[in-house]
Amino acid sequence: MTKPVFIISTGRSGSTAISNCINLHPNILSLSEFFLSIHINDSGSSVEKNHWPGLSLEIWDGKQFWDFLSKKEPIHLGPYINKGMQVKEMLYQVSDTSQFNMETGIPGMLLMTLPHLTEYPDQLFEELESVVTQFPEDRLDRQYRRLFNWLLNRFERDVCVERSGLSVNFTDRLVQMFPDAKFIFLYRDVRETAMAFNRFQPVKLDKALKKAREITGEDPANPNSDISRLGEFKWLHPDYFEVEKLKQFEMPYDVLGENLSSSLVSAAENLAKLPSEQVLYLCYETLMETPQDQLRRVIQFIQPASSNPEENERWVERSASMIRPKPDTWTELPPEKRKQLEKASEPALKLLEYV
Repeated sequence: MTKPVFIISTGRSGSTAISNCINLHPNILSLSEFFLSIHINDSGSSVEKNHWPGLSLEIWDGKQFWDFLSKKEPIHLGPYINKGMQVKEMLYQVSDTSQFNMETGIPGMLLMTLPHLTEYPDQLFEELESVVTQFPEDRLDRQYRRLFNWLLNRFERDVCVERSGLSVNFTDRLVQMFPDAKFIFLYRDVRETAMAFNRFQPVKLDKALKKAREITGEDPANPNSDISRLGEFKWLHPDYFEVEKLKQFEMPYDVLGENLSSSLVSAAENLAKLPSEQVLYLCYETLMETPQDQLRRVIQFIQPASSNPEENERWVERSASMIRPKPDTWTELPPEKRKQLEKASEPALKLLEYV
């Protein structure tokens, strides 16, 4: 079976750009947000609880595996998106003819992963159902390899590269399940990653809703919630949502820094258990400064079997044109917030040699 490649990152650190670049290579299958997407709908809060039931060595048959991969539940983002909230990661186009919509719920794979691969994600989803449900009973790691192999054959590619934001939180499980895989550890200055998360509207909405539920006992996302009890969180109710207030909502920088730092340190420790030839360390800032050199490192590390140097160089040139540096913004924080962020981020900053 195939030996996959996994890109490990916190998210908000250039991993989407890398996925988009990899998707341009004719011999590589880019599985964008695969593991994250299939966990989004599990009990509605897998990511929040750091709960990854689909990442284990349990034995599942094909039907169990598909039931998990295809899980869906109603999505309450529609009113927020209609009023200006940006969710660029949701690639699935809901229409009058689409198989799924906000009311029916959309399987996680269809939200992000399958539209990244094809213009006809509903069709691919149906193909997968007919194939995966026939898988024999086996350990989950082998079920994923079967799935990856089928996709490789379906798209006539040589190697698959999976990339999920927040994968630093389940690196230990990936290493356990795929000890022969290759891993690209993409990291960024934690201070700037924290700033990026405080601009990332889907996460901000999730945190704001959670805070509102804890304080008021009401769920603002529920259209039938008691508006009179929402108080200062009335703006989170779909009927009263204000995107400007979402932009102003701020997640504590010290909490962000501490969580991101500890996740990066944990991921690095788990990757250190692997032979050095299975891990590529990729610094975001260096990628921005010298994209061609760093992309050459990436493609040489992945090494698709049927590719050739000329083809790889064409890919490097094309992909490098998609890399767009952004200036740091953490230095613009007020002194007290900046101090809190730097202190909370210190373990990862030292480990990754930013200080």
